[in-house]
Amino acid sequence: MVRLALLPLIWLICMLSVAASEPVDWSGEWDTIWRGGGARLILSQEGNRVTGTYPLFDGEIEARSVGRKLEGSWRSNGGEGTFVFVQSREGDSFSGRYASGEWWTGARAITSETDGDLLPQWTPGDTLGAFLTTMNAVGPGSADLLGRAAALLVPADEADTGVSRIDHVRLLFKVLDRMTVRLWDLPAGADAPAVTVDLAQAGTDVSLALEFRRIGIRWYILPPPADELRALRAELDAARRDRLAEVPLPDPDRASPRDTMRTLITGLVAAPANPSDAVIATLDMSEIGAALHGREGPLLARFLKLTLDRVGFLIWQEVPDDPGANTPYIHFQHPVGDIAIAPVETPEGIVWQFTPDTLRNIRSLYAAMDEMPLAPGVAALPVGDAFFQSRAFVRQSAPVLLQRFGAMELWQWLGLLAMIVIGGLLGSLLAFPLGWLERRAMRQNGEDEDTSPSVRVLDGFQLIGVSAVIGSAVLLGDIVLAVPDEVGRITTAIAWILLILAATLAVGRLIDWVAGVRSSSERVDQHQQTIIDLVRRVVRILVYLIGVVMAAQVLNIPWQGLVAGISVGGLAVALAVQPALGNLFAGITLYSDRPIKVGDFCRFGETMGTVEQIGLRSTRIRTLDRTVVTIPNAEFSNMQIENYARRDRIWLQTKLQLRYETTEDQLRYVLVELRKLLIAHPRVSADPVRVRFAGFGAHSLDIEIFAYVLTPDIGEFQAVREDVYLRIMALVTGAGAQFAFPSAMHYRAEDNPPDAERVQAAEAEVARWRGDNALPFPDFDWQEKASISGSLDYPPKHSVLADTGERNR
Repeated sequence: MVRLALLPLIWLICMLSVAASEPVDWSGEWDTIWRGGGARLILSQEGNRVTGTYPLFDGEIEARSVGRKLEGSWRSNGGEGTFVFVQSREGDSFSGRYASGEWWTGARAITSETDGDLLPQWTPGDTLGAFLTTMNAVGPGSADLLGRAAALLVPADEADTGVSRIDHVRLLFKVLDRMTVRLWDLPAGADAPAVTVDLAQAGTDVSLALEFRRIGIRWYILPPPADELRALRAELDAARRDRLAEVPLPDPDRASPRDTMRTLITGLVAAPANPSDAVIATLDMSEIGAALHGREGPLLARFLKLTLDRVGFLIWQEVPDDPGANTPYIHFQHPVGDIAIAPVETPEGIVWQFTPDTLRNIRSLYAAMDEMPLAPGVAALPVGDAFFQSRAFVRQSAPVLLQRFGAMELWQWLGLLAMIVIGGLLGSLLAFPLGWLERRAMRQNGEDEDTSPSVRVLDGFQLIGVSAVIGSAVLLGDIVLAVPDEVGRITTAIAWILLILAATLAVGRLIDWVAGVRSSSERVDQHQQTIIDLVRRVVRILVYLIGVVMAAQVLNIPWQGLVAGISVGGLAVALAVQPALGNLFAGITLYSDRPIKVGDFCRFGETMGTVEQIGLRSTRIRTLDRTVVTIPNAEFSNMQIENYARRDRIWLQTKLQLRYETTEDQLRYVLVELRKLLIAHPRVSADPVRVRFAGFGAHSLDIEIFAYVLTPDIGEFQAVREDVYLRIMALVTGAGAQFAFPSAMHYRAEDNPPDAERVQAAEAEVARWRGDNALPFPDFDWQEKASISGSLDYPPKHSVLADTGERNR
């Protein structure tokens, strides 16, 4: 049985061993690196046999895979030997070493734009350009690129340089990246075996004498030793810090022409369809209307990128990086226009941006270079704009329409005209149903146009519809046709004015409709009608003023100065009518906030009365003396107003004073019976009810009563209070207690003493409660409250209202 139980375990172990011995997948491209170098390793696999090459060093490998291990030999122009690799469990990297013990590691390759044949090295300029291009492309998983760059250096032993070849490459690039290089100006070398070139940092006196050597037909870089490169890098950084101290730079993305150029290009490569704010910030759009910035910014950025792609392959180090330069950097010159980056002063400091002249001419420049093929090494920018797609269609189908007439090409003019015509036609078509609705509303209401809210809101909607559709069509045409700024200023301004007109009229008509519907209600009195009409007029005026200000903003009219002038002129008038305006706005506040309304009984200051009228200037109150008090609204709105009409119940509060002859148990009996009375009364709220022995007065034992009568009417409250007080008198008398008087009293034998029989009865009842453990202090339990609540008869028996009260209950 034991052997049978072990059979599945033995089978599982065998299967795991077989799975572990099966070879993993080594095929594909790997970025590998070793001490002093690196290369792209291209592997192919058949079963467990793996072969491959690394073309950078004319190398080959042959190996056999066992599980995750790969063992074999390598051969290159530098020698031969054996190696062993072990692939990670994830299959995306491997660790390895040579037979000599040196390491050799790699990761599955990430493709790069620089993949392909070796870059040319026919001149020192070719070699330096190849080095900078390769290092600019270095990123995660770019061991092969580092190997390519290392292959451009004169071969040297690590003992001579002090660092590995890869580290030497990185050090050299960090120094060159701080320089400004013009590859075109480097000497060709001719037949000389070596050439030395002086490279300088823009804006400082720090330079580097970089030597090139010819080996065979190729040129190689002979970098300075590592210690010299480190010292030079520190000197370059110090010089740049001194330079930056002279110029405040608020934005590192626009600190120099190189930073601005890099921000534009890399930002558009990362997000061509939706350029970031940093990309748009590289453009100086100070001469473009503010209303066009949102549309023109992304479009101009794409025009720039497409034009630069046809100018040539960009090496960042060829663009100056001096933040303190005073003159613009001209990157490209053409009879149609230049591409330039210039310093711009802002409140925060200096930033570098593409100049307004560049943006003004970039459309014409792109049109002039449209047939120019992309520079070698530049990937095509995937642009999905309707303009570029439309222009490509026109170029294929009707190239004659690409001729320029003024600021735009012929097809753009025709397209813009077509959009205006289509917008006018659609607007006219929209006017017909609106006109029909207006006439139908007038027939249904059978009212004059000025009295029907339905007719007033439709009146003018034909103009609103036509304006909105034409304005939208023109804006759409501006976007689709990429209308340049000199034309777009006019078309966009017209479109926005039409849209602002349509929106202003629509909002005004909506305000009229809301006010008309409100005014037609039967519950609106004359006073409220006056307020509604006033608010309608004020709001409409504000809407129209906002529309005028928005139109002025679109037309770049300095409306702020006009408003300031009107404000100064109106200041005297405002001071003269300040009291009247104060009362007017206070009246509006009283109506909108509604602390009171006509018919409310309230207290204001020391006066009580009923509100009879709330006017635009004053409020009228009829007092308890039946006189009428008129209070200006500005003064009335600042008073503390107590509105009795808003209360849902009335507070019942009083203090009972019993004589000091009242015994302790007598007092307990009175307290309990008082609570029962209030809880049982149907017109008194059962919660909260508080009856407490409050203290020892000068002449009495004080009991405080706190409760709410369930009525907002003061007359009904007084009747309920009267009933409660009468019952309290009977209750106190029934307990054998007496009310105290605020006076000094001398007791003699013939004085009327408390009724001994009643005192004994009250004390006996308290003694019974105590004996039954039912003493209701500090309060009744909830069952007792529930049984007592509402059990009294109110109105009381024998009252003429007793039957009415029973039916109401």
